[in-house]
Amino acid sequence: MKLLKPAVAVVLLLLVALYAFRHRTPSATSDGPTIRIGTNRALGTVTPYVARDKGFFTQHAVQANIIDFNDITTLMESITSGQLDIALVGISSPAIWQERGVRLKVVAAANGGGHVLLTRHETGINTLSDLRGKKVATPKPGTVTDTLFRSHILGDLAHLDPERDLKILPNMSAADMSTVLFASREVDAAITWEPFASQAEARYKDSVVLLDVADEWRKQHADSTHLYPVNVVIASQAFIDAHPEALRRFLEAYTQAVQFINSRPEEANDIISRETQLDKSVVVAARKRIEYTAHVDIDASLQTLAWSERLGYLKHPPSAVSLFDLRFLPPGVE
Repeated sequence: MKLLKPAVAVVLLLLVALYAFRHRTPSATSDGPTIRIGTNRALGTVTPYVARDKGFFTQHAVQANIIDFNDITTLMESITSGQLDIALVGISSPAIWQERGVRLKVVAAANGGGHVLLTRHETGINTLSDLRGKKVATPKPGTVTDTLFRSHILGDLAHLDPERDLKILPNMSAADMSTVLFASREVDAAITWEPFASQAEARYKDSVVLLDVADEWRKQHADSTHLYPVNVVIASQAFIDAHPEALRRFLEAYTQAVQFINSRPEEANDIISRETQLDKSVVVAARKRIEYTAHVDIDASLQTLAWSERLGYLKHPPSAVSLFDLRFLPPGVE
């Protein structure tokens, strides 16, 4: 066998190297910052954990440090102080904190839907108007769930005044809501969210779904392909300005995780169950009321924020330009 001439051999080696470079698989060891991602292992904000478990961050050369938070105020303070680059939070939070002067943008959606108004069989509550004079457990004021209940459910649907027509017990955790509604029976109803609604339905035989908000939204918005926005992905303006390409790669990996969750629910539910430490049957039931999506419905988002403005949590509704920066999402995100 004849040996190749040196010049020919060099050319072949260059061609092989060029081919390998063009067809290389991105690696998490590529140059770029370690992206600090704030979220928690809740059903609607678990997507970064799925992206990590499936190796999507590695595929897109993203070095991700996922930090778990139990308190939204602490998370938002971490964004404000520069300790986080990206976070998954309720849609109300970025608007409220941006109004306080925090420089951030919504760069993608996380999930929609999932809220359920629960009661018991013997309360005599059969319609929303029956809430008049009743006691209802709600979460922390200013949250998406709180504004949804006070402004949309009570105001728009039931035509009730949350301050005069019923007694609201605020600042309840989801776990405490089930306790005071079904165990101690201190309240007559509770506005909760998934997976806690499905857990309560499975555990308490006298539970009654007075309103499935996702179902109600679908009926009233038959022309919409998405549910009302709940959680979104935000990025600090400092991170957007300094590392636009890293943000773009993060959103590619993130969007791939969303697509995986929606296209392969059986495998995705196994991961979600493990990461959230929820029984898989609860995850399956809860997902009937929520959707995972990276698509930002700007009109629906601003409508949701109008509930916060109506209640005084926001002084002025944000504009689409001031709140959203969707330039870094992959093309064709639906």
